[in-house]
Amino acid sequence: MSLSKRIAAGTVVAVLGAGAALPAVAAATTTVTQTSTYNITVNRGVLAGGGHKVRAKVVVTNPDKSVSDWYSRATVRKVVRKAANQGIQKPFDYQGYRCVPVLDGSMNASAARFTCKLNGADVPTTVKLTFTIPFKPPAA
Repeated sequence: MSLSKRIAAGTVVAVLGAGAALPAVAAATTTVTQTSTYNITVNRGVLAGGGHKVRAKVVVTNPDKSVSDWYSRATVRKVVRKAANQGIQKPFDYQGYRCVPVLDGSMNASAARFTCKLNGADVPTTVKLTFTIPFKPPAA
């Protein structure tokens, strides 16, 4: 085989080898997202309108079974109840989450939309928890 044929054959093998590696790289970077919605019961008399349930949405990216308790219903319940039952309207940390509210802008801040993100995980799992609490206005 001449030198030019060997170089051409080597180039074809190199190109085919590189093409075969691309799908493996693409598969490794695929993310999986899991979404759950929970209705969390809070103390009566806390919410405007007389209700006692807050709907919480949990979005988990790359869920890992070894840390599933971080985004379980029980953990979400604790975070939502902390915010609702204690009337929290400022950022707080609880159960590994950093929760930041956005208030509705009215003078009495009657609704707080919370976004909570899981902090300090050493696995690729990320968790975002969102919920809105329609607080009862303070008594005059």
